[in-house]
Amino acid sequence: DALPISKAAKVKIKRERLTLDMWRAIHARARTDWLKRAMELALITGQRRDDIASMLFKDEQDGYLHVVQKKTGQRLRLSTAIGLQCIDLDLAGVIRLCRDNVVSKHLIHHPRTISRAKAGSPIVLDTISKAFADARDAAAEAGEITLTDSPPTFHEMRSLAARLHDAEGRDAQALLGHKSARMTELYRDSRGAEWIDVA
Repeated sequence: DALPISKAAKVKIKRERLTLDMWRAIHARARTDWLKRAMELALITGQRRDDIASMLFKDEQDGYLHVVQKKTGQRLRLSTAIGLQCIDLDLAGVIRLCRDNVVSKHLIHHPRTISRAKAGSPIVLDTISKAFADARDAAAEAGEITLTDSPPTFHEMRSLAARLHDAEGRDAQALLGHKSARMTELYRDSRGAEWIDVA
């Protein structure tokens, strides 16, 4: 007997989109420099939270930041000249801002030892999410932004990055490392063996 074919349930994404004005308000409310840097990296590179948390200073070579996306294994070389005019920052400048008086391999790191987290150690993902949510909620409490029941999370910067880069004439799809027919035309699919250049 043939089994009945069941359709996958449609999942409705209710999370609110992040706008540039909201981003600016949240960024201004960030209590730590590392959160400001993480937010800047997220907007300029369009990468996911775990990829930003994993970025190392040694990944910057010859004018490119090398990123191997944790979720997909996609290999990207992001030109450090990439920037966004709307926030007046480029990747090279943000990487410079990540350097402080603490020796660390990680772009996003603890500036001092707090309980179990040692100075220079990477910031864990939950801490990044919570710090972002705290800054977002502080901006809302101050009346600077209005939130719905499903406020934007750190991940929403990926969508905002795509829209901003698109508006400034860059290939947002390449930046985000998404595969599709259009991308296959642009790049030879070497099954992750080659870097995709994003200039």
